[in-house]
Amino acid sequence: MKGDDIMMTKEYINGVEFVIGKSKKFDRDFAKAERILKKKELTATDRMELLSIYNVSFHDDGKIEGAASVDSSCHGCKFCQKMRKAAEKDPTLICGYCYDDAQENRWYNTRNRHGLNLLIMSAVDYTEDELSRLSVSEITRVNSSGETPNDIFARNNIRLANTKKWAHFGYWAKNRGPVKQACEDLGKPANMKLIQSSIHIGKVDKKDDFFDYVFTVYPDEETTLAAIKGGASPCNGKKCIDCGWKCYYGTHKGDQIAEVLRVSEKKRAALVKIERR
Repeated sequence: MKGDDIMMTKEYINGVEFVIGKSKKFDRDFAKAERILKKKELTATDRMELLSIYNVSFHDDGKIEGAASVDSSCHGCKFCQKMRKAAEKDPTLICGYCYDDAQENRWYNTRNRHGLNLLIMSAVDYTEDELSRLSVSEITRVNSSGETPNDIFARNNIRLANTKKWAHFGYWAKNRGPVKQACEDLGKPANMKLIQSSIHIGKVDKKDDFFDYVFTVYPDEETTLAAIKGGASPCNGKKCIDCGWKCYYGTHKGDQIAEVLRVSEKKRAALVKIERR
């Protein structure tokens, strides 16, 4: 791989792919993480070294402008890989239209940072005292990118919310099992709303234990408006700040949220044809 006259190579940690040679700072962080994660046992210093390179994203624009996010990576998450593979045979699976996949394929630096975030939060069961050193915003999203890979990742994000009582967390999940288990183990934080993402386009999943809302993407404007007429709250491309951060404050009137699928009209027409069979 070549870019900007710098030779780039692919490296792996625990099956997660990284592009090396794009950023000297990232390359140093990658080498540090690789060295530490190879150890059988981690010291207190090792744990904090890993946490020091964990990246909280602060969003100055886009849908969650004004919020922070603690992210995973769709390329590094085995659940995401499994779902995208399944979507090759079933075009009604929402994972076949993954925004994060397109983002990480375009921006290697983003993909790299998300991958390290996933590894750090899914490999080390941090204490609340350790996680309290991370900085977040009053509004913080879990998994703006990526998914929940395991129980450790879910527990860490619940503990993080516990350390920031003043903040409001929205935790999105398709892979609900680890999130439910973490809530059973630790309890659900009062300042965290859990949003369950429906797996199929246009099909509302049954709301699981601990979850506050079910977020469903619909194939076209007609079906989206029908869902809204039936009581679902709209989420149609508007910025969350303009909506009033309802997912984070828990101020939706019902427990359903509807969004129209954002794809080309050609892809939409093909999907609607399948949906109407």
